Amino acid sequence: MEPVTTSKMVGAVAGYLAQTLKDQRSVQDFFSDFTDAAVQWVRPLFLTDEGQPKEVIEDLQKDPEEKLNTDAVENTLAKALKKDPSAEALLQTMYETIQAKAAAGQTISIVHSKNVVTGNISTTGNVIIGDNNS
Repeated sequence: MEPVTTSKMVGAVAGYLAQTLKDQRSVQDFFSDFTDAAVQWVRPLFLTDEGQPKEVIEDLQKDPEEKLNTDAVENTLAKALKKDPSAEALLQTMYETIQAKAAAGQTISIVHSKNVVTGNISTTGNVIIGDNNS
């Protein structure tokens, strides 16, 4: 099995957060899906010490389908990983949780990400994923 890139994991987590907010659920609902260790790492990125949403989450709540808003979440996660590379293990557990939910039949939407395939592909012909289809 091909290893999952950090950018793919970041995109999946950002997309899952956007979908959670789009479904009229709260950031707390998003946190409830993950381990305590992962939440302790990611919570300060999105909420103040008082539990209020930071600007990146306020913007995402207003328009979870806006690419600039999901990009801001991805950027926040990427910056946090750059500061603390050991947190990639926590990101990996979050990604695996999201994938497990998708495998269990729960709807998972990854928004504004290209070339993302969730689920199995069955075909009798060729499958081409990507932009360069020549």
